[in-house]
Amino acid sequence: MKIALVQSSLVWGDIEKNLALFDRKLAGIGACDVILLPEMFTSGSMLVKQDKRVADAEKNKTAACYERVRRLMSEWAEKRDALVMGSTVYNEGESYYNRMIVAFPDGKNLYYDKRHCFRMGGENEHFTAGRRHLFFDFRGVRIATFICYDLRFPVWSRNTDNYDLAVYVANWPASRRKVWQLLLQARAIENQAFVAGVNCVGTDTAGLTYAGDSAVIDAKGNVVGACREYKEEIKIIGIDMEELRRFRNKFAVSEDRDVFEIKGIDGLEVE
Repeated sequence: MKIALVQSSLVWGDIEKNLALFDRKLAGIGACDVILLPEMFTSGSMLVKQDKRVADAEKNKTAACYERVRRLMSEWAEKRDALVMGSTVYNEGESYYNRMIVAFPDGKNLYYDKRHCFRMGGENEHFTAGRRHLFFDFRGVRIATFICYDLRFPVWSRNTDNYDLAVYVANWPASRRKVWQLLLQARAIENQAFVAGVNCVGTDTAGLTYAGDSAVIDAKGNVVGACREYKEEIKIIGIDMEELRRFRNKFAVSEDRDVFEIKGIDGLEVE
């Protein structure tokens, strides 16, 4: 399987420019199976240190474009014959979600709502936490989906033979880039799975800088491939499923895992 990490700057708060930007980027992408876009690729993380009224306005504006974004992602998936994944704002009743859309080449869509809302940026005041995992199969690889701050919670990312590849889309600031790098490796090692993390670059409206550090990690914690730091780049990286199977059979850590359940969630969605 080939994974395309689309490490890009974002036009903060400008949906039209961001959609046009990614439309151009994906039009020129090479052959691959999975295309990963950053968290909130439609707007950037508009909530960090903003006035509540401004944040609410940005949130509502982005949510109003959800169906358009979903359709566009489906078009990209069909044209590129690849899975396309990225998050945006979704509104349902009184609740707003940081929702990852998973667009398949055949027009099918799945979604995952961010479980852990980043309270240090006020995300918990504007968004509702997701209540379920998402695991699905694509071209022989079982994939799990996560968003940014979810990376800090190993229990939520725990692999109980549900997945071969964990995907994290993020807006992760450069001030904590070492944490991002180490936790991607930790999640790969402890879950004996490939991990793909895509992050943005540039500077947001609050003055936070993003280094990117998008990468694919193997089950031993080795970096299979990575984008250049602080640079816009599309990197296509292959993963070897046979290598993963051999390693799991030889070093069967999962056979000794503890058995427990997470309370307060709606269970799993498995496709």
